[in-house]
Amino acid sequence: MFRGSSFLIKKSVKHFEKLIRKISQRGQEYWEIDVDKYSDRNIELLLKLKWDIEHYLGETEERASSTLATKIILGVFGSVPAIDQNVKNAFGINNFNKKALEKFIDFYKRNTSLIDSCKIKTLDFFTGKETERYYTKAKIIDMVGFIEGGKNL
Repeated sequence: MFRGSSFLIKKSVKHFEKLIRKISQRGQEYWEIDVDKYSDRNIELLLKLKWDIEHYLGETEERASSTLATKIILGVFGSVPAIDQNVKNAFGINNFNKKALEKFIDFYKRNTSLIDSCKIKTLDFFTGKETERYYTKAKIIDMVGFIEGGKNL
């Protein structure tokens, strides 16, 4: 997740403490958001979450990127695709905002049966065995964007 150009590579683990505390205090509503549930309220929650991540990781002159913020949201909550260069290319977006989330909604609506048919179980970190939890729709869309967006590079 961290590259040489990221200011975070020079930070200790202690730097993440405020962010971890803030994320851990999020309510159940954050854990239930997926692309098929992107209501106006949930979009507002996701954009606020992005802002909080950027705020708690960044400093005045150094801000966490939207790519890093969305990677964290995807990794923790599974509710948005990580908006990296491939996803930007695939969906024709430039940033994480309401317009980008609406593009994901539109993509999901046009491909609902295919996305819903992708049942990929997560793996237990310690055992490597499958769990009863499945990848979210946002994670499936993230994988599509990663593959499709990389074709043009």
